[in-house]
Amino acid sequence: MQQADETMKDESRPGSKAHGRPNPKWLIALGIATLLIGFVAIAFPLASTLAIETFVGSLFLTLGLVTMVHAFMEKAWNGFLWALLIGGLHVIAGMAFMANPLGGVLALTVMLGVIFLVEGVLRIVLGVRMRPNNRWGLMIASGAMSILLAIMVLAGLANGSSLIVIGVIVGVNFVFAGLALLQIGLDTSRDHFEAAGEAVESAS
Repeated sequence: MQQADETMKDESRPGSKAHGRPNPKWLIALGIATLLIGFVAIAFPLASTLAIETFVGSLFLTLGLVTMVHAFMEKAWNGFLWALLIGGLHVIAGMAFMANPLGGVLALTVMLGVIFLVEGVLRIVLGVRMRPNNRWGLMIASGAMSILLAIMVLAGLANGSSLIVIGVIVGVNFVFAGLALLQIGLDTSRDHFEAAGEAVESAS
């Protein structure tokens, strides 16, 4: 019975290195934070061009730092490197937005499109690496959405529409990323509880 209790504790422990899984609490918290950031970005899309540039920069910087902290907290996760790269990309983008808000809306918009494109590719790679997680397809879908948004931003430069909807596009990108992270965290948490229950049943 003591052995069963030890097995149950090991199976139910979040982020167990034996399974190479991330801590579901961190994933859920990161998903909620990303969702909130996305909703805020959508709610305040056009206060002013410069304000949005600075605001978007702070969002990228905050999300990047949180993502990198999460990556370092979960080094045993097989997606550690890709999560770290995504976080670093967000940090670099945030610093660039905040350091030179008057450097040209056009240049920043082009950079945002490229960032979405690279981020989308990284998310797709991360999704492939996450298999056999039940929701690895969500991460790939999130990456595909980032690539689609990148195409929309770059294509909209011709008529100036990208300069108008840039805040909304950033918000939508964060919302999809947050939904993917939240669902993966919930599924991982449920898997931990199911594994603990199976351990108890087999021991009894």
